Amino acid sequence: MLLVTVSCHAGAAPLRFDLPSLDGAGQLKLRTFQGRAVVLNFWASNCLPCVRELPIFNALAARRPALPVIGIAIDEQQAAQAFLRRYPASYPQAVARPSFLSTFGNKIKGLPYTVILDSQHQICTRRLGAVDAAWLTTAVAACR
Repeated sequence: MLLVTVSCHAGAAPLRFDLPSLDGAGQLKLRTFQGRAVVLNFWASNCLPCVRELPIFNALAARRPALPVIGIAIDEQQAAQAFLRRYPASYPQAVARPSFLSTFGNKIKGLPYTVILDSQHQICTRRLGAVDAAWLTTAVAACR
């Protein structure tokens, strides 16, 4: 049985961020996706499970182009860029400091970490550790 925890916080303020784009082309702003659920995947270049789950996020981005998928490297920019040259991602990438993880409920700063925000940009569900396709599909469906 697949378990997806949904924990929307009614009345809580929507989450926001303006992060440097990993390609150096400006900022990735969460408010750009206002009114839409968003999938956030936090990763690092030294994270083996991050490599294994990358094709799952690439497939989701291809299958659901209207659903924003954003990768957030918790890493040095150069290391993250080298990682993406070796393991390309088909969705936008940003870079952030480890302290940014606590904003999205990851107090221990473990990776990989996936968060699905609902259309109000509140945390709907999250997962510490690598995702699989079944979990991601179920979680996205639960968090519209």
